[in-house]
Amino acid sequence: MASSPETSGLTGSPAVRRAAAVERTIEQVRALVSDCQDVGIATSQGICDLMGRLAADSDLWVGGDFPVPEDKLWQAYQLHEDPDGSYAMYAVAMKPGHQQPPHNHTTWAAIAGVRGSERNTLYVREPAEPHPRVRHLIDINVDQGRVIAMGPDDVHSIEVLGPDEALHLHLYGKGFAHLNDRRIFDLESGEGRPFPTIQGIK
Repeated sequence: MASSPETSGLTGSPAVRRAAAVERTIEQVRALVSDCQDVGIATSQGICDLMGRLAADSDLWVGGDFPVPEDKLWQAYQLHEDPDGSYAMYAVAMKPGHQQPPHNHTTWAAIAGVRGSERNTLYVREPAEPHPRVRHLIDINVDQGRVIAMGPDDVHSIEVLGPDEALHLHLYGKGFAHLNDRRIFDLESGEGRPFPTIQGIK
């Protein structure tokens, strides 16, 4: 299995190495973000690079450590969250067929593929009369080694393509419990409705 230069110096069990690698990555992301006023394109590129290095060490992400319950299509595992809810990282395990409708995050986000393939469809929200418009922008498959970044107002939908289960690392400026204003957007009307609170995170 591959080890990235970023994590190759860590020792111990996979769980111990994983925890240390996550903490190191969070420290590096925090330092990167603190050097700027806003998480713009350049900072997002840096965050993606750091997340890509973390995801690249397959020894850290043993499939048995992140099972998906039989009665669910996905399961999120919290890897880190600061006391104030910031810098929240999750390992998200998903079965083929898992989908999420078009939605925003209300915070910056980076998603790194460990294994499996997830189609991310990105949209642009445009003001229009008599209602806003949600226009398709691009499809990006996030699979092993690929990372994408999104801003607070960016809109995307996801679908796990299969045939295998997927595992991705998600890093958010704020954790799920603090994202109270997220919206799901209707592609026909452009209108948004509240995104349900995410439950059952382990």
